[in-house]
Amino acid sequence: MTVLATAAIGASLAISTFTGAVASAATASSPVGTVTWSVSPSTAKGPDGRESFAYSVKPGVQINDFVSVTNQSKQTATFTIYATDGINDFDTGAFSLLPSRTPPTDAGSWTTVPVKSLTLQAGKQARIPFTILVPSDATPGDHTAGIVASVFSRGRSANGEAITLEQRVASRIYLAVAGTASARVEGAGQVLRYTSPLNPFAGGTTDVDYSVRNTGNYRMDVKQAVHITGPFGIPVASLQGKRIVNLLPGQTVHESDSVSGIPPLLLLTATVTLTPAPPTDVVALSKQRDQTGHLVPVAAPPTYHATSADASGAAIPWTLLLLIAVIAVAVWLLARYVSASRQRVYDAIDAAAAQSAIDREPVSAVSREKEPVG
Repeated sequence: MTVLATAAIGASLAISTFTGAVASAATASSPVGTVTWSVSPSTAKGPDGRESFAYSVKPGVQINDFVSVTNQSKQTATFTIYATDGINDFDTGAFSLLPSRTPPTDAGSWTTVPVKSLTLQAGKQARIPFTILVPSDATPGDHTAGIVASVFSRGRSANGEAITLEQRVASRIYLAVAGTASARVEGAGQVLRYTSPLNPFAGGTTDVDYSVRNTGNYRMDVKQAVHITGPFGIPVASLQGKRIVNLLPGQTVHESDSVSGIPPLLLLTATVTLTPAPPTDVVALSKQRDQTGHLVPVAAPPTYHATSADASGAAIPWTLLLLIAVIAVAVWLLARYVSASRQRVYDAIDAAAAQSAIDREPVSAVSREKEPVG
């Protein structure tokens, strides 16, 4: 099993990867100790203050640039250097990178770093040249990657099983290939679930799950809104979901929203509205350069269009129905008891009347026998 933990740190991305039979990152040891390092855009002389590598080029060009790796710790460390594709974490939406064992297929595969392993003494820095060869048939739009410096170490899980820990720090590459920009987003897999409360007269909780996918070729933020309605479009609730920041082309992020106090109206419909917007990630907004290193004008943003998708689900007040069922059964049992008791009373009266008739019949017969004959 591999567990990833990511966090953006300035212009770099710090990632810890645990590989092996490990239940969670918390069970791993920390054999890397106090090794700390940074990776940043650079020139041949050193870091130049860029937040990230940002390029705007045509297909078929070659980009030459430098990346700096600095050992900020007080001990010698060996780093593994490579490039890979940028992705969005499916669960959090955060910027991340492909696992080291997964071969890149996009801008990461276009990037060549000649240095594969680098040993730096404490406080030392290396400026490494690299090239990006953009294919002549590269698709228009945004392509994202990262240049990684990682440290591998070995440890053991809480169960005593061997694990490999890879700690990675990367500098991002944002590469825009000339062509028509398309900003499209879609929602998929919408599921609405209603949880009935124990209190039969209180509102329940509605959970809405769905996925957001960037189906265009342009990086974007995505604003989310969820509107819940009942039968005949009766408005029930609305909420604003969290903003997805810097959703990359082709990437999908899972979202989940929850609203409480929803009345059980038997049928609920959740309408998810997704509105693309320009990216706001500071690291993703570095000034773009061409293959010669010259700044290029900021391209006009594409046209953004909102999209909506619906999901429906039952909102049945099970506890209230159970209470009604219990009351109905109790009323039915009481009615049967009353009916049976009334029938027993009627039967007793009929029996008493019949017995009284029988008791009177012999007395009448004797009286007729004693009448004198005229």
